[in-house]
Amino acid sequence: MRHFYYKEGELFCEKLAVKEIAKEVGTPFYLYSYRSIVDNFDRIKKAFAPSHPLICYSLKANSNLTLCKILASYGAGADIVSGGELYQALQAGFPPEKIVYAGVGKTSQEIEYALKENILLFNVESENELKSIAEIASSVGKKAKVSLRVNLDIDPKTHHYITTGKKENKFGIFLSQAEKLYRKMLNMKSIEVKGIHTHIGSQITNIRPYLEAVKKLVQFIDKLKEYGINLSYLNMGGGFGISYRKEEKELSIESLSRSILPLIPRGIKLILEPGRYIVGPAGALITRLIYKKVGDRKKFFIVDAGMNDLIRVPLYQAYHEIIPVKESTASLVEADVVGPVCESADFFAEEKILPSIKEGDLLAILDTGAYGFSMSSNYNGRCKVAEVLVKDDRWWLIRERESFDNFLWGQRIPVSSYLYKNVSFLKRGLLKVDFWKMEGSGNDFVLIDNRGEIIKERGKFARKICQRKKGIGADGLILIEESEDADFTMRIFNPDGSEAEMCGNGARCAARFSFLKGISGKKCTFKTLAGKIEAEVNGNKVKVKMSNPSEFMKDVKLNIDNKEYKGHYINTGVPHFVLFCKDIDKVSVKELGYKIRFHKFFQSEGTNVDFAEIKDEKVFSRTYERGVEDETLGCGTGAVASALVSSILYEFSSPVIVKMKGGEVRIWFEKEGEGFKNIFLEGEANIVYKGHLNLKGGDYV
Repeated sequence: MRHFYYKEGELFCEKLAVKEIAKEVGTPFYLYSYRSIVDNFDRIKKAFAPSHPLICYSLKANSNLTLCKILASYGAGADIVSGGELYQALQAGFPPEKIVYAGVGKTSQEIEYALKENILLFNVESENELKSIAEIASSVGKKAKVSLRVNLDIDPKTHHYITTGKKENKFGIFLSQAEKLYRKMLNMKSIEVKGIHTHIGSQITNIRPYLEAVKKLVQFIDKLKEYGINLSYLNMGGGFGISYRKEEKELSIESLSRSILPLIPRGIKLILEPGRYIVGPAGALITRLIYKKVGDRKKFFIVDAGMNDLIRVPLYQAYHEIIPVKESTASLVEADVVGPVCESADFFAEEKILPSIKEGDLLAILDTGAYGFSMSSNYNGRCKVAEVLVKDDRWWLIRERESFDNFLWGQRIPVSSYLYKNVSFLKRGLLKVDFWKMEGSGNDFVLIDNRGEIIKERGKFARKICQRKKGIGADGLILIEESEDADFTMRIFNPDGSEAEMCGNGARCAARFSFLKGISGKKCTFKTLAGKIEAEVNGNKVKVKMSNPSEFMKDVKLNIDNKEYKGHYINTGVPHFVLFCKDIDKVSVKELGYKIRFHKFFQSEGTNVDFAEIKDEKVFSRTYERGVEDETLGCGTGAVASALVSSILYEFSSPVIVKMKGGEVRIWFEKEGEGFKNIFLEGEANIVYKGHLNLKGGDYV
């Protein structure tokens, strides 16, 4: 860890004193050296330069987005093992054509996600997985590029928990089976055979097992050529070992490349998957001594980091060097360095010789850049630590320390007397309520899963939340609640607290919200005050079946300010008055809409008002919404109203495209005499952001 060093008795990371960072960030935290990461990556790149390899950084070692983004900027690809890691890799900027996907348990959803993102390769680990990839690729009209991961039964003499290439391991396919699968793949239309992959283990410091593995792969590649199978990639995996102890030797990358490169067949691109080698020596876990404790047989240094922050020591019996952040001339003592977690396995070193430092002093646990934070947890209700990056004389907080609020993200407490013996306590303290902000065609909504009836005073809550200045701000609050004869009930409340019968844009958001939350499937039914609604989710597009219209009245004349306005009334789940104009951009929607909305003709409920213009065979629409009492960027039921009235007056056929300020929707319908049936509203429903509210018990419950 040459970028961690003592200067005038203080531990530095690059050009910054570690203690100064600790003052700002607090402890414990992970500290990474930019120069170390880049130097380690460049060392691999330089050693293997003659073959121009694709170096795919292994995200499982450390998936912090900033570290990944740095490596992507230097030309690295990504080695992933889950859909979550694919998402992280794409967010960090790794090009899809440089992403390889291994792992024995890829789900159908993960496979489809990777196919749609056009990743470079699937490293296939079983015949059944290959079959699944082929079927999914065919269903989405893609051709999956694959390598088979082969198990070569090579023992790299590393810890048995991190061997991956022996017969007893779950990884890979044996060569005899792999030969049959390669031949079988030649006849699979949705599969493109591209390469071969192996991974024999982790923390390997000896060249011999790699040499043995590559020789076997090359022999197998030659055998495949006899069947007309010519591969493009040879992926030898990663697992390059580093030095955790002073007396240990790391894997010599230069010696490895000199041994391996002459064996690689011409025309085949080499892929490497290093992780630990790049980030392991680049990180340290900085922790503070809380207490010193003397037992009958041992002394203990109790620090504020725990096994939940760094589990490698008890899990793998791993060794990490521990040094004081400030050099000490105090006498040496033998002590166990332990954490506060309620487990005897919560230790970082046993019988460690250290200076007799004081309570409050800092310690650095070295070589923890890999499999440190990425394996951390919230065990014992502990917040995950912060992460900091140093480059030269500057530092950045690249992950905030978790708080008690955000480590409970996603948990939900149903407020139901059926669950609890005593319900009086439920009104005490704070309730954490997750919400999503979503929009459909410019209509924005706050959506909450209220199946446990956390929110009881719904109108009051809507008035607070929907305020643009003092709340989250929205055109409406949508609560997803239980239903006995549908997937859920959608209840929608206007900013004034009144409950609306229906909202087409809100219905699309509700359907997608419920699908993504696992409340319903891609196809769902839900209840509204306007009746039962059907919907189908396809990505961010949602198609909603609307209720059949009623109460159509043509040529309704209203006298306002001594001027006559002729429009058309229709109820599409909620009442709408449609007024056709020559140029809706010049209409004072808020002023005129307000007067029409409260006109005595529509009392006592009032009406929504749609100003429509026919142009380029489309309907352009602006809507004044009751309850919001202003113009909104879009209105789903208003779009339906404008489309159906346009069909009656101007003989528009299905589908009718309606353009609003907030976006475009399509209205599908069938005419039935003078009426309509099978009306569908199709448009986008997008997530704007997600958050949570801390509500005092009793406020809205």
